[in-house]
Amino acid sequence: MDLVKTAVKAEVVTQMSNPAVGTSNTTPTVGDVALGAETIRKARQDYTEGTSDVTISLWISSVEGNGTSLKETGVFNASSGGTLLTHETFTAISKTSGIELWIDVEEQIDVSQ
Repeated sequence: MDLVKTAVKAEVVTQMSNPAVGTSNTTPTVGDVALGAETIRKARQDYTEGTSDVTISLWISSVEGNGTSLKETGVFNASSGGTLLTHETFTAISKTSGIELWIDVEEQIDVSQ
């Protein structure tokens, strides 16, 4: 089972390449193919692998997204278009030049018989 978990984590790392944020607070649904109102998408800055999870990280600098109210995050497998792999909303962050953000998306991996 450990080999299967290792293979699944490697695929998650490969596929979850482009995290994004947006300004919509519409509740995500299983059929979503895009964020409600995407504002920033870029290559992940980092990832970490835990025993049963992978965390994908997005860095938003002081010059990105200013004047927006960030409310959603997602992860895609491409720099544009692609497949939306995760989609979540969160408490609004009013982005200004005085705010820099690390946004982490954690994917739990449960492999059992």
